[in-house]
Amino acid sequence: MPDTQTPVPGATALVPATTGAAAWADRLRVPVAAGYVLLSAGFLATRASIPDRPYLMLWLLGLVVILAWHNRSRYARFAMDWLPVLVIAAGYDLVRSRAPSLVPRAMTDPQRDVDEVLFGGTAPTVRLQDLLVDRGTPHWWDYPAWLMYLSHFVVTPAIAVWLYLSHRDWFRRYAILILTVSVCGFVTYFIAPAVPPWLASRNGALAPTTRVVHSVWASLGFERAAQVFDGDARLANPVAALPSLHAAWPFMTLIFLWRRIGRWHWLLLAYNAAMAFVLVYGAEHYLSDILLGWLYATVVFIVVTRMLDRRDAHRAETTAPAAATT
Repeated sequence: MPDTQTPVPGATALVPATTGAAAWADRLRVPVAAGYVLLSAGFLATRASIPDRPYLMLWLLGLVVILAWHNRSRYARFAMDWLPVLVIAAGYDLVRSRAPSLVPRAMTDPQRDVDEVLFGGTAPTVRLQDLLVDRGTPHWWDYPAWLMYLSHFVVTPAIAVWLYLSHRDWFRRYAILILTVSVCGFVTYFIAPAVPPWLASRNGALAPTTRVVHSVWASLGFERAAQVFDGDARLANPVAALPSLHAAWPFMTLIFLWRRIGRWHWLLLAYNAAMAFVLVYGAEHYLSDILLGWLYATVVFIVVTRMLDRRDAHRAETTAPAAATT
């Protein structure tokens, strides 16, 4: 006979109890969140001013984790899925806030010397700009180069949205990979701040070069944007050059999607090549910065993928016996 049970009229349906970390999260979420807010309010009451934006973002990050961790609400799951974006934003803003103290100890020689050795004594940025850059007015090709540089802030998030909507399992891995390589970059910026080509030229350590992105913003009349890209350490970190996350993000996307999207991976390969050219031509990065960004992406991809594969295999082993007994 089939193994079925007839419901008893008036009986209460049994709902599996939440156990483990999820049970503790359900019990403690509200008191922990309340304590977090009260302690924060007490801390603010002892200060003469509100903390800077990076620390407010870190505070918000902590609150999101408390409210959303092991929370079965779909809104909480959405917040946890996109938590890496908040972590990256908070990390970038924290590095930017420390830029004035990083600039004085930023290194210039190693990355410049590697490029000069590889290219016969002259860095490729200098060679390209001698051929293609007018120090006064941007040429027409500088505008596509400007758009390519800015695409860094659009392409990777757009791919993440596509993965979230159509391949949720891919998205989670992709988000972890982008987050990990970004954090590795941020840590390196603190440990070893590095001068990019345009700033090395300004300091007299490299032949004259022009920061193409800045010159295009200025030619378009966007003075505020031009000021951000003019080296003011209060607005952006001018020595966050090594490794190049402009190179690491698209390369991570390339190796993650290479076997997943068929012939479209050639478009990603072309995008990586174009981005590398623009970064060198525009005096944003030395080639050595880009190569290190690719290396960071490769190492992170290999290590994190193996860790996630082992985690998934362990979960499959632990859930298989439970499924077999039901």
